Amino acid sequence: MNKERLVYINGEMIPESKAKVSIFDIGFLYGVTLYESLRTFKHKWFLPEEHWIRLRRSLGYAGIGCLFTRQDYYKVLDQILKANIHLTDKDDDIWANIQVTPGKTFPMPLLGQTDKTPTVIAYTCAMPHREYARYYTEGKHVVTSLFRTPPPQCYEQRMKNRSRFPHFLSKRDANRIDKDAFALMLDTDGFIAEGTGANIFFVMDDKLYTPKPRNILVGISRQYVIQLANKLGMKVVEDDLTLYEAYNAEEAFWTTSSYCILPISMIDGRKIGTSYPGPAAKRLFSAWSRVVGLDIVGQARKFCDKHN
Repeated sequence: MNKERLVYINGEMIPESKAKVSIFDIGFLYGVTLYESLRTFKHKWFLPEEHWIRLRRSLGYAGIGCLFTRQDYYKVLDQILKANIHLTDKDDDIWANIQVTPGKTFPMPLLGQTDKTPTVIAYTCAMPHREYARYYTEGKHVVTSLFRTPPPQCYEQRMKNRSRFPHFLSKRDANRIDKDAFALMLDTDGFIAEGTGANIFFVMDDKLYTPKPRNILVGISRQYVIQLANKLGMKVVEDDLTLYEAYNAEEAFWTTSSYCILPISMIDGRKIGTSYPGPAAKRLFSAWSRVVGLDIVGQARKFCDKHN
């Protein structure tokens, strides 16, 4: 059986090593790529409809909503799962990315786009457990970046897109200061926005605080944590937060599709919390694990040293 992952490109399943797109693709030339990343639990996609709704809205905002339908989306997800799941242990899961661009364009800026066929790419990879498994109990360091998220006056940050140069710079900046840290980005008003690929929560006075959605990518995991918190009777406050709140937090954690919740142990050299995960994150983890029917942290620990 083939041990190389297969990639979906415009209706074809292609070996990962042979996958390619045109150098004149608008996604490559201009960064006009709308995408979603999601994972499985027990080999079934987690919250696929929520990811579809966000992708549909991103495509609509970019003016290319007609190029990719809900039926297309589910067909692609089904194909890449069936093509690659045999490479995954029965007790492990996979991560996937699906992205859409407006297709190929002019090689010269004065020429117009003649072919309106979109480029659709989807691929999977093993869950990157080794990148985060130990931080469930150690906590992750955080460094505030010098680089800011673009304001919504430039373009709407709720649109999930590949034009993420400030995020790339922020990653490099954080690693320059602390090679073991994730970057925390502020907006141009000095309020806390997000990480380079995750949303952030703080715990203060028995409440969960998270930045307002006005200038962040509104993560599916962020929304799911808010839902879980509401069911657990935990009060959630969306507010304009600054580093003052961050430095004084009793507990803090990241949320994203791969690791779900990741405790934070230090922000800009200031220790946050005393145990990891903290009380709030532990309650949320327990609830999330019950819903998906597996121990999320236990799975990451079990497979963190395996490469599949």
